[in-house]
This record gives sequence, structure tokens and C-alpha cells, in this order.
Amino acid sequence: MGIFSRRGGTEPPPTAGPFRFAVAEVFVVPVRGVVFTGHVVSGAIRAGQRALLPLSAGPREVTVESIEVRRRRRGHAAEGEEAALYLAGVTAADLPRSLGAGGAVLDTEPLRGLEITEV
Repeated sequence: MGIFSRRGGTEPPPTAGPFRFAVAEVFVVPVRGVVFTGHVVSGAIRAGQRALLPLSAGPREVTVESIEVRRRRRGHAAEGEEAALYLAGVTAADLPRSLGAGGAVLDTEPLRGLEITEV
């Protein structure tokens, strides 16, 4: 095995329970969209899977567009891992805003602690 070999397989390890992801922070990345960072509380998720995002306007069904773990793009995230989920089906306009210097700014406080779950 060389120094640049990838460790581990492409399959997430087996986990018990349904997928639950605790949101720690939310960012809007230009061109890429909305990214939710946090940790996987239980289960596992793959890129392309559907998930349920509980917004104040009502739950929104989204698709996990891509996943990053330890700042590297991966096809999955499993229980216990810190991850960033890029979600399709939600835009910056769907997120709460508050008045700040120069206008309305993204207010991530109400989103912290939300749990994204599997559909």
C-alpha cells in the first residue's frame, strides 16, 4: 500500500438505526448551494439519497447532492462522523434571515441543532 493509497472501502460501515444528522452550522457557498455541517448521530447516508429537512415553514424533502468528511469529498457519511452535506432542494431564500448592517443576512441560529433525517 503506497503513501497515497486510500484507506477504507467505498462502502460505509454497517450501522444500526435510521439516519439522523445534527446540524451545527449552515453556509451558502456561491455556485455550489447550501451546505449543512454537523455530525451523524445514527445511521448512514449516501450521496444521491433523499432526506427530510425540518424548516420553520414545514418539512422539506431534499437530496444529498454531495458529502465531505474531513474536508474530502466522499460518497457517504456514517454514525459518529463529522460531515458537510450539500443539499439540493433548498436555497438561501428558504433559510431564515435577520436584519444586519447593510440589510438582511442569513440567520443560522434557528437552524443549529436541527436534525436532518432519512425519508
